[in-house]
Amino acid sequence: MARSSAVREVKGVDVKATAIALSRRLRLDSHHEIERFGVVFSILACLGVIVFAVSGASAFERSRSLLASKALYTADFTTSKTLLAGEVDGVYVNRARDVALVMMHFDPEARISHTASDYRAFLLGSDENLSTDPVQTPAVHGSLHVFGSTGYLGVLLRSSEPFESQILNLTVRANAELSFADPQASGADADELAGDVTFRKFDQWRVFLNPGASDTTTISALEAKRFNPAKAFYQVVTREQEASARGALDAKLLEMRADLTQVSAYGDDLATTRVGNLSLQPPTVPPILAGDEVTGASAAESDPGRSSLKLVTRSVVPGGFDLDWRAGTVYDGYLDEVVPEGQSYVTYLAAKQAEAAGTDAQSQISDIRWILSDGTDLTGDYATSEVAMRPLTNVMNSLSQAYQAYYTHKREYQEALTLDLLALDIDLRDVESNTTEHDGRGFLTVYQ
Repeated sequence: MARSSAVREVKGVDVKATAIALSRRLRLDSHHEIERFGVVFSILACLGVIVFAVSGASAFERSRSLLASKALYTADFTTSKTLLAGEVDGVYVNRARDVALVMMHFDPEARISHTASDYRAFLLGSDENLSTDPVQTPAVHGSLHVFGSTGYLGVLLRSSEPFESQILNLTVRANAELSFADPQASGADADELAGDVTFRKFDQWRVFLNPGASDTTTISALEAKRFNPAKAFYQVVTREQEASARGALDAKLLEMRADLTQVSAYGDDLATTRVGNLSLQPPTVPPILAGDEVTGASAAESDPGRSSLKLVTRSVVPGGFDLDWRAGTVYDGYLDEVVPEGQSYVTYLAAKQAEAAGTDAQSQISDIRWILSDGTDLTGDYATSEVAMRPLTNVMNSLSQAYQAYYTHKREYQEALTLDLLALDIDLRDVESNTTEHDGRGFLTVYQ
C-alpha cells in the first residue's frame, strides 16, 4: 500500500512538472499574458482581413454582374426648366447589339416640341458613382425621333461595334434656339456640359442606361439599315396596348355569353310559368339582339389556351363597329377593315359619333310587348303590383333585365372597346405620317 501511494505521488509530480514546462514553452503562463494577447489579436485581425476581402470580392462580383445585366437606371425624369414629367420605356437593341433605341414619353397633352430638330443630346460614359468617363464603345452616332403627337421620343444610337457594357449618361436638351455654335468648340469640357449649370440654363433631362447589358430587349425593327418609326413604335408601344385592348374585348365576350345564357334560361321559365290558365307568350326579340350568338371557347376552355370567342350577329349598335379583330393586328391596319373604300377615316368616325348620339336602340327593349295567352297585355291590362300576377311579372322582369344587360355589354363591345383598338391604329398612322427626325451632326455630341 505504501509503495503504491508513493508511485502515484511520483507520477503526480512528474505530470505536474510536465504541464508546467509545456505551459512555459507555449507561453501560456501568467508571465506572458501581454505577448499572448498580441498573438491572439494578430490572428483575429488576419481573419478579419480575410473575411473582409472575401466579402468585398463577392460584393464586387455582384456589382459587376448587376452592371452587365441592368440596361436602364432611370425610370422617370423631370425636365429642368419646364418641369415636365416623363418616363423611360426601355432600352431596345438589334441582334448584333450595335444599334440601340432609348424610348421615352411625356403625357400626350404635354407642351413639348414635335419637331426633332429642336433637340440635341450629349452622351458621356459614367460609373456607379455618377463620375464622368469616356464612352468606351467606338464611333457612336445617333438620331432623335419624335413620334407624331403621341408624346413619345426616341434616341437611336448606332455604333461600328457592339455596345460595351458601360453605364452611359444620355442628356437630352429641348430648346428651340439650338442653332448656336457647338458648345464644345468654345472650350467647355464634358463635366461642364453635363453639369448642373447647363440644367439651369437649358431645358433638359438625363437618362442613365447601359445598351450593352444583357437585359436589353431585342426588337426586329432595329435590324433594318433604315429606321422605320412606325414599326419600332408598334413593337415598343402599341403591341402591349393592343394586347390589353384585345383582352378587354375577349372579357366582354365572356360577359355577353353569360347574358345570352340568362336570356335562354329565363325564356325557358317563360314557357313553364303559369297563373291559372294564363301564361306569357314568347316576346318578339328586338332586332338589335335577334339571332345573336357568342361562339367558340375561352382560353381556359381550350386546349391550346387561346380564346376563340366570337360574336355572331346580324346587327351593329348605333355608333358601333363590326370588326373581326382576331383576324388582324393594329400594324396590319384595322381601319381599312371598317372604313368604306374611298372614304376618309376621319369623316367615317365623325359620322359614327353622330350616329351614336342620335339613335336610342335601347328603346327597342323597353318597347317589348308582354302578351298573355288570352291576348291581354301584362303591363297594360294589369297592375305590376298585383299579387296574383306576380309569378308572370317576375319572369317578365328577369327576361327584360337579361335583354338590357346583354344590350349594354354588346354596345360596350361594338362601340367603346372596338374604338379603343381603332384608336391605336390612328396613333400608328400619326406616327407613320408625322414622325420627325434629327440625325444631323449637330444632334449628338459623344465624349470619347
